[in-house]
Amino acid sequence: MAFAAHSRSRWGPASTAAELTNLTLAVTAPMTAEQVEAYALHVRIQEITQKLSSNDVIPADRLRRSPSPSPEYDDHGRRINTRHRRYRERLQRERHALVQQAARIIPKYRAPADYASTARPVIKDKVYVPVKDFPEVSFIGQILGPRGRSLVEMKNQSGATISLRGKGSVKEGSARGRARGCHDRSQEPLHCLIEADSQDKVDKARALVQAVIEAAATTPEHANDRKREQLRAVAVANGTFRGDEGLQRAGDRGAGIVCRICSRGGHIARDCRQREVDGVQESKTPPWRKTGRPLSRGPGDDLDVVYSDFLSDLKQ
Repeated sequence: MAFAAHSRSRWGPASTAAELTNLTLAVTAPMTAEQVEAYALHVRIQEITQKLSSNDVIPADRLRRSPSPSPEYDDHGRRINTRHRRYRERLQRERHALVQQAARIIPKYRAPADYASTARPVIKDKVYVPVKDFPEVSFIGQILGPRGRSLVEMKNQSGATISLRGKGSVKEGSARGRARGCHDRSQEPLHCLIEADSQDKVDKARALVQAVIEAAATTPEHANDRKREQLRAVAVANGTFRGDEGLQRAGDRGAGIVCRICSRGGHIARDCRQREVDGVQESKTPPWRKTGRPLSRGPGDDLDVVYSDFLSDLKQ
């Protein structure tokens, strides 16, 4: 079927705003620049609302249509990027952004009646992980964190949904990897998929993810505080963390501990080997270094003598 060629004109295409009901387009009263901007927002929002309600979302002019992308299907084999759906979602996203802008600049602004009932458009963004440039860096581990806690923290800070997608994000042979429709998505390069209902949340989540990627790629492993804290959290979660035992009771932490008996570091006075049985000795030099004889017997030595005498009686 042949279509008539679009004739060139110095005038733009006819606007559908003239067909809007209950709106005045020819404003003759004096208005400030802020009032003109606010009224233009209101007219455009009403125009999109009428298009959505009448289901007139596809432009009639074929030359104004964007090229159709490759078809995409869901897990049930249904196409999810039809022309009608793509244009409808585009109008919903535009109206959502305009409503947010109008709420900021127009006092006591009220959104259209059907705006609250419709689902908020989801804004998506991708942050690709440079695994090919830095193959020795474990980006997935530093993004997820111990048991996914680091990823949950970034979600809470930004208010957006962050998910790992692409090669390496799913273990081979898992149920999610074998699901229909996941094979094509798993062939994409490794990336973080960010989804939110506002651009501010998407930008904040993108900044957090990029900060983690840059720190993992540029910071040496021994100086990476984020990875050190993650390893510490893993040890605490597994019950194998013993890094600070006894140091908090001594009133200090770390390698700066100095024993008051032997003046050496690394242990407290209670654990010092030069400590006497009955009390802390005044001199820092152990007695056996002064006299050349072993220390005096304590209560444990008397028990050893009694036990050895008992064994000798049994042998007789």
